[in-house]
Order: sequence, then C-alpha cells, then structure tokens
Amino acid sequence: MPLDGSFIACLRHELNAAQNCHIDKIHIPAKNEFVFALRGKGFNKKLFISLSPESPRISFTETVFDNPASPPMFCMLLRKHLASGRILSVDGFGAERLIKFSIQSTNEMGDRVINTLIIEFLGHKTNLILVDSNGRILDSARRSDIESLDRLIQPGAKYSLPENGAKVDLLLGDLNAATKNIMDFETAKLSDAILQNVAGISPLICREMAFILTGDCDSLVSATNYDSLLNELLKLKKVVLDGGEPYVIYLDGKPKDYSFLPIKQYGNLAEVKRCTSFSDLLEGFYGEKDKARRLENSKADLLKKIKNLIARNDKKLAIRQDELKKSANREHFRIYGELIKANIYRIEKGATKAVVENYYDNCNTLEIPLNSALSPAANAAKYFKEYKKACTAEQTLGELIAQCQTEKEYLDSVLFELQSATEVYELAEIRAELTEGGYITRSTNNKKAKINSKPYIFSKNGFEIMVGKNNLQNDMLTTKMASKNDLWFHTKNIHGSHVILITNGKEPDDDTLLYAANLAAYFSKAKNSNQVPVDYTPVKYVKKPNGAKPGMVIYTTNKTIYANLGEFSL
Repeated sequence: MPLDGSFIACLRHELNAAQNCHIDKIHIPAKNEFVFALRGKGFNKKLFISLSPESPRISFTETVFDNPASPPMFCMLLRKHLASGRILSVDGFGAERLIKFSIQSTNEMGDRVINTLIIEFLGHKTNLILVDSNGRILDSARRSDIESLDRLIQPGAKYSLPENGAKVDLLLGDLNAATKNIMDFETAKLSDAILQNVAGISPLICREMAFILTGDCDSLVSATNYDSLLNELLKLKKVVLDGGEPYVIYLDGKPKDYSFLPIKQYGNLAEVKRCTSFSDLLEGFYGEKDKARRLENSKADLLKKIKNLIARNDKKLAIRQDELKKSANREHFRIYGELIKANIYRIEKGATKAVVENYYDNCNTLEIPLNSALSPAANAAKYFKEYKKACTAEQTLGELIAQCQTEKEYLDSVLFELQSATEVYELAEIRAELTEGGYITRSTNNKKAKINSKPYIFSKNGFEIMVGKNNLQNDMLTTKMASKNDLWFHTKNIHGSHVILITNGKEPDDDTLLYAANLAAYFSKAKNSNQVPVDYTPVKYVKKPNGAKPGMVIYTTNKTIYANLGEFSL
C-alpha cells in the first residue's frame, strides 16, 4: 500500500522520539535518499528519508550508507540551514500525507531562526521541502515547473498545502458529514464510497472497513447503516490518534502489504505479522529492494569504466597481434637486400624494379620493387633496415602482447569481483583498488577509501577457511594473513577468490579439502558448473612477483582436486 495519511499519522508518533535531538550530520547518499544523523540525551540514530516512487518512506535506520565524496548542492543547502539545529517538534496536518519537522538553528548572522522541513508523500510528486520562518520555500528536492498551474514549488514561493479535493479529513473533518455523503451512494461499492469521501485512508483500509461492517470487501453501501459506518470511522480515527500498530501482510510467504492495524479481509490466505516498530516495518518491507537498487546504481559507473578498459585493451591487443604477424613475414626483406647486393652491378640507377635469379629458391626469377630515387646500394640498405626493424618489433611486440594479456586477465578478474559484489562498501574497495592502480583518478577532495569488509569465514571439521571478496583481500589473505603451512586454493585457469585453509599444523582430511575446493569453485566464474578443477598447495609455494597486479600470484608444487558444486551448499 502507499503511505496513506493515517499510516503517516501513526508514524509521526514514533518519530516524536527525535524531538529535542540535534542534527549532527546530513548526507544524500544517492538520488532521492536523505540521511540525518540525530543525537540527543540517550538517543543516537539515523533518520532515513526516501523520495523514490517505488519505495517512499521515512524511518529510523541502522543501515550503513556509502556517501559520495562531493555532496550535491541541495545537501550543502540543508547543511547550511539545518546542521547542528535542534528539532523542536514533529507534526503533520491532520491526515495529509506529509510530516513536518520544526528545527531551530543559527543563521550566518548568529541569530536563532526556525525553519521547517516538510516531507510530502504524494506518489511521483513525493518531495522534501525546506521552508523558512516566513513560510517561504528555501529550496526543495524537486522543483515544479515555474509556469505550472498546480502548486508552485520554487525557491522564494509561498508554501501551500497540497489540494485534497472535497474529501473529509479523517482526523480533522466532520465524520458525520462524511458518513452522510457515503450513505448517499447506496448502489456503489462501500469501499469505493469510503475512499472517495474520506481523506487519509488507502484502498486497503477502505476494503477492511467494508469487510468489518459487512463481512465482504465488495459489498454495497446499502449493506450497512449510518450508525454502524459512523461508529467504525470513529474507531478508526481513535486507532490513528493512539498511534496504531505496525503490521505486515504476507501472501505466499512474501511481504505484500502493510498497515497500522491488523488486516483480516484475506482470511487464511494471508499471514499478518506484527512488527516491533514502524521503522522496522518499513526497513524490512523496502530494505532489500532498496539495497539491490542502490547496489546496481553504484555498480553501473564502475561496470562502464571496466568494460571500456577491457574494450580498449582488447583493441590494443588485436593491433599488436596483427603487427606481430606482419613482422613474422620479415625474411623476404633480408633476401631482397642480399639479392640486390649480389646483382648491384646489373641494376641501373633510377630503376623501379630489379629482375634477378633467386638463389634462395632454385634460381627462379624474382622481381624486386625498387625506389627509383635511391641508388641500388641504398635500396639494399633500405631492405636490410626493414628486416632489422621487423626483428626488433617481434621482440618488443612479444613483450607488449604479454603485458596486454596480463592486463586482460586482471581486468577480467576485477569485472568478476564487481559482478559478484553484494554490498555497497565492497564497491568502494574495488574503486580503491582501481584508484591505486591508476585506472581511476582520485578526486582532489576524495580521501583514500577505508576498507570496511572482511573476508568470508567458514568452518569445516574444526578447520577455519577464509575466502577473499576482491583482489585486495586476496592479496591480504595470501601474503599477510596466511601462515606458510596453511593451504591455498584457487580454481585452475579460472578467475575466482583466493581460499585459505588454516591448518594450525594439523593435517586436514579429504572431506575438509573437498569443502575448501568447493568454496574456491563457488566463489569463481565457474560457480554454475559441476566438475571444476581446483589447484591447491601450501602457502609457502605461492609467490607474488614484483610489480604484479592485485590478486595475481604464481604457485608451484600444487595438486588438483575436482569440486562438485552439484552437491554443494554453503
């Protein structure tokens, strides 16, 4: 269900805990997302606001956000007017779908002022608006068209409430009049009549009222009476004024909807669970979806960068391989030079070609192109120079091609770890790796990324097994954390994580070895295969060459075990 006015009114009761708290920090971690760090006596929480049409909400949260190095301009404006401010009150306007925070702060002149932060939950027009003490808009997350016939949401404009039509507000309006209006629609569906005449309740609650009154969500207005309907509206108003209770409705085991009162209209088809708080309800209902969306948005820029680097490297590799093929066909240059020298007395100056017997090919006749501007001796020298150049090119191109192939292997490994990342902070580590490698330029105001994540840790038969999440962690595991007698696992010629089986001087059994090999296969590009070759060897035989890319090692004295992921689960 969308956030209706009644649910928001209940939510305001919970948000009252922020009253008298100070705003410590303000961040905009992503588009349409706002985080206010609040602190007060015995209170230290983050207030999260999402303006996304797919998941609009306001709640206290424990989620850790990856904030951009350079805050948006609107974030700077919020900090200017609200940072260190004290929240005086958390209010609303009846059953309107909005919440307002009155915040006392100090302006640039040192005077105390009271600004109002208003969050409107109006579908695709959901907005966050900062209003000054005179009721003028300082700015907003979304500005309206300056020529719009609807409300003007622009800096300097007078703030006005959204239009609510002719509906009666559930909390502030005359419910007797609302009941009379509803009863006039005798042949209409009761739930539809309630929705059209009472502001602040969603279709879900309207259907629930019809179900409570008549036992049928689709019943007509004529199936109830004035007194029963008025009584039910008054009861609903009291529930909202008392703060309600958070409930999630599950259909087929999945969260389908939520409400501020227990929903009974689905009968045995649904499971209705009470949550500990409205914040927990909203975080649980939207959290995973938001996390996935935030992750994909953060991945997009890095994915584009890596794919461009791979495409550029592949193009460079193809050009060098083509040049190498050409340089391999260099022997004819030497033969041309030798034959010109052998026949120099027969070649006239200014000739464009020389026809000679090729004693390298059974004295068959050979026609050699000549530069008429050069003497015969100079033409011979030219061909010898081309031959020497091709010899040098072959050696140089071989080294450059090897570099391109190493680069390709490394970039493919970064692409794999990027596609495998499940947390936003893991992307920050990959970005740090690329920055250290010179693939991404560090902004002048961008501090070196702090590494937050830790390797995956598993256990089997009393042995601990660590799995790296990215190339930097792979290096850390193999070269710093592991001891020389621990066992190192990696898929054979396949990109994947370094896996360290900590032995502590003990000999692991075959079952433990197979489990570690399965982990190496599972955290690799061969995850969807069954029989995957995995090399393993003591860590003392794993070396990182000087200048090698992150995660790149060489190893010897290895054995190979075949992982079977068809029978494996974490």
